[in-house]
Amino acid sequence: NNQKQFATMAVEEELAAKAGGSSMPLLAGLGVVIALIVLALRFIQKSDKVKTVTDAKAGKAGGAAKGKVDNKVTLNPQADATYLVNCLRPNSTPLEILYAIATTPDTIAVTSKHLALRADLLERKVAHLKEKETEESHKSMDDLFDDDGWAEDDEDDPAAKAAKKAKEEKEKEAQRLAKATGKDVTDFNKVKLEGIDEGVLGQQWVQDNLTKAGAWPPPSLNDTIVKDRKFDLDGKKVGAIDHPAVKRNLIMTMGRLNAKQLNTHPELTSAGPKGLIDPTYFQATMEYRQRVGQMLEATLRMACTLRSFKLASSILDAIVMFKIGLMNPETEETLTWFKELMAKQYGSNGVPKLVIEEKFLGVPTPEPSKEAGKQSEAEKKEAEKNKIAQQIMQTKQVTTTDEKMALEMQITRQHAESFTKEKLAMCQKQGIPPQIAMQAYREAWFILVRARKLNDDGTPNTNWDGALGNAKTSAKNHMELLKDKKDPLYQMLEPATVKEFTKEFDSTESLMDNKIVIGWPFVIANVAQKTGKVKIHLPPPLEPGKYEFKVNIKSQEFLGVSEEFKLVVEVAKGTEKKEEEDKEPKKDK
Repeated sequence: NNQKQFATMAVEEELAAKAGGSSMPLLAGLGVVIALIVLALRFIQKSDKVKTVTDAKAGKAGGAAKGKVDNKVTLNPQADATYLVNCLRPNSTPLEILYAIATTPDTIAVTSKHLALRADLLERKVAHLKEKETEESHKSMDDLFDDDGWAEDDEDDPAAKAAKKAKEEKEKEAQRLAKATGKDVTDFNKVKLEGIDEGVLGQQWVQDNLTKAGAWPPPSLNDTIVKDRKFDLDGKKVGAIDHPAVKRNLIMTMGRLNAKQLNTHPELTSAGPKGLIDPTYFQATMEYRQRVGQMLEATLRMACTLRSFKLASSILDAIVMFKIGLMNPETEETLTWFKELMAKQYGSNGVPKLVIEEKFLGVPTPEPSKEAGKQSEAEKKEAEKNKIAQQIMQTKQVTTTDEKMALEMQITRQHAESFTKEKLAMCQKQGIPPQIAMQAYREAWFILVRARKLNDDGTPNTNWDGALGNAKTSAKNHMELLKDKKDPLYQMLEPATVKEFTKEFDSTESLMDNKIVIGWPFVIANVAQKTGKVKIHLPPPLEPGKYEFKVNIKSQEFLGVSEEFKLVVEVAKGTEKKEEEDKEPKKDK
């Protein structure tokens, strides 16, 4: 397991701004710096004392007379989700979404505990240094005298030798006991803390450099819902920047979004190899990034439940921004930088791109059977029949009484071969088994589908009520539907939040532009996979006519690779199915 973890870290850290667990190969130049920092952290963590920083959570902190800090954190996922969803709006920007995540109750609780553990370590290290300074002072005075009297005459005396050896053994035993009980004072020298040890970089260094870059205080924070939120601190209500844990979360957020600048800073590139980095901060940033990644995924599910296209799109942008480490993923400068970086690392064919080769929207086609080489004669005949059936179905008209229709796409990953070659080369260079690196690969995409009804001349039909699927519920305002269903997410919503998302679907025009018919993720777990078929089932329209389905495919890993296309389908009025009892033959009396 350790070998696999190290291999995953080495491969993912070498390539770019996603140190610590993303699916996309990391961006080359920045990853070397991050890898040095990670390796330095891992080296420091091997020392017995760093267990006070990272394993203090396991209760192994020691060395001071005062009691240990309780390492347990009580979390409340329900309250966390409630806070988060009520910070969201249909027009929330990626920054607003990240600020909301930084200020959730559980995120604050975890960071508050990290700060308490650091404060405890800091206090004990300061006490240790003072104690050591006092001992050195006494030792200097003692050196003026000879404890053993006129020792020169006793150097060959067996009794003196035995006493000296016994004293050395006693000192060694004391050191072993101190280490076993967590009171090994020498361990304090292995943990470098910003503000105490000279040249050590940590939170304050990051904040200072963010200030110089114009990224601190957090941009537009006062224009978000978060500005009105108050947070508990020692019995008082304070604003975001005045709360130590919220402030640290925001610093870690902005630090991540400015990783491109920070990770190449000369001071950091110099401090990393020397181990002059504060593990109580940089370790926390890695854990924070994992947590934010998970919460972004949860937020995306919320947006899909609320059927908000604009919010889902912003969340997908936030995911890419946070993974790569960029403030704005859509500027021409950023897109050019990313493409050039990918081309430099993987070659001209290594710039990520999905090629949509075949698109079909209509009656679902049969699923393919086994591969041709593994089929029996009977299976081959059945496959040929299915092929004919598929061709027939693709010409079959969708009707209002069909249970479902399907969006089918044949997709080619243009970058598959280049990515695979680079992965294998990295494994060979670092002596990592290729299968371990391949298992760590994850490339995520997300499909968003919207629909509108068209008039005969191709213009939008503004009288369409958005009815798809179930005739009893589909025409309702979506928020009313969630309320009637007693949806768990709806029950978390505050009245102001309900109002904002209800307004999003007020008119037919806004309904067609903003309402998601379906949001569908698909993940590539095999870096070498070049082609594949994606099939999504959609609810068919309830009224006959012409319909346009707009499909957006967005990456959760890469910049500037989104795809968008439209498919038009004619829907005929279908024949209503009879009830089962009507189908049963009548019995003679």
